[in-house]
Amino acid sequence: MKVVFITPVTPYKENMGGPSGHPYHLMVERPKDMDITVYSYNQNGLSAETIAEVEKELNVKIQLLAKPKWMTCLFKLHLSFLRLFMKYPINYYHRLSTQTIEEINNIHPDLVWVYSQEYSGILKQLKEYNRLHTVPDCYSLHFYRRLALRSTMASKMEYWKILTNYRKHYRMEQEYDSSNNIVYHLVGEADRGFLLNINPSLNAHFIRHPRYEIAEPQKTITFGQPKIKLLIAGRNDFYMKEKADEMVDALAKAQQFTLRENYILTFLGKGWEGHIKTLKDAGYEVEHITFAPDYVEEVRKHDIQITPIAIGTGTKGKVLDAIVNGLLVIGTNYALENIAVKDGLSCLEYNTQKELLAILSDIPLNREHYEQMAEQGRQAALKEHNREKVSAELFGLI
Repeated sequence: MKVVFITPVTPYKENMGGPSGHPYHLMVERPKDMDITVYSYNQNGLSAETIAEVEKELNVKIQLLAKPKWMTCLFKLHLSFLRLFMKYPINYYHRLSTQTIEEINNIHPDLVWVYSQEYSGILKQLKEYNRLHTVPDCYSLHFYRRLALRSTMASKMEYWKILTNYRKHYRMEQEYDSSNNIVYHLVGEADRGFLLNINPSLNAHFIRHPRYEIAEPQKTITFGQPKIKLLIAGRNDFYMKEKADEMVDALAKAQQFTLRENYILTFLGKGWEGHIKTLKDAGYEVEHITFAPDYVEEVRKHDIQITPIAIGTGTKGKVLDAIVNGLLVIGTNYALENIAVKDGLSCLEYNTQKELLAILSDIPLNREHYEQMAEQGRQAALKEHNREKVSAELFGLI
């Protein structure tokens, strides 16, 4: 089976400068008879040496595409504000050159596979082929959810900006091609539902996100002594800020001394300096790692991950990374959505800061119970997010 894959970022085993990990792990254990040629704009800037490594690891051929000249000029001349007046998101206007279309026609692919929401315009250039569009999230849902954030509602300018992006993506998704030779692939159930509300005639499917790398050998899950190692991973950006602020405020004001004596907190990512000072002043032992050369190995040094995500869609990669590597995850509903774990059996979802403090207070008293919960989460995620399983489900749609 010959496949042409078109993507803004070059696949890589981790997310490097964009969502490069997802397509990599969809390909790495694909059916044996699938021959893939990758056309990439390489917006994540992988070096020639790294691209050669990826070609070998994935057994694919990678062809780099030049960024459209008009787009390069737009940014060089500081005219990016013109995006505000575009009907659709700017990357929607990407089009393959006549030469590239001719190259693809010469390959005679059985399938044209495109990655990212905004490349639906490219798919329209290749209507004669069977097509697979890995969206993977519904971006209008993303912006719809952001409209409800306090930080969005607090600023008229921010609200207008988010609303404008919502409308652009809604229009684009409303016009997705609904021909019988195109299939849409999403990694979120709510994303699929929202997309079908916009465009009911689409052939759209939810398939779980494949897990990324797992450090070997897998450790036996035993929480640390004398203190349990608690991890908060990710940048302190709008995805986490609202819930993270609430979490830190609740921890700092908590009267339970057991929290301070039973946990050591580590923030992995940038932008946490103010929160770290607040918690240290409140008597907590806190560490800060701005960057980990081996992310998975760093995650595995911890016992529990709290993920206070305020907004998001699809599957949260850092949550899945934590679960498959043996951490017990405590998170908001947006943190845990679309991951094959069950609240109270293999993970812990909280809705209020009071619930979070109650969970953290109970864990030191019932370590074995929560260690078993982490193991159940790991096994469930390894099974349902298995790369070979996910790949077979994806390409079985065609």
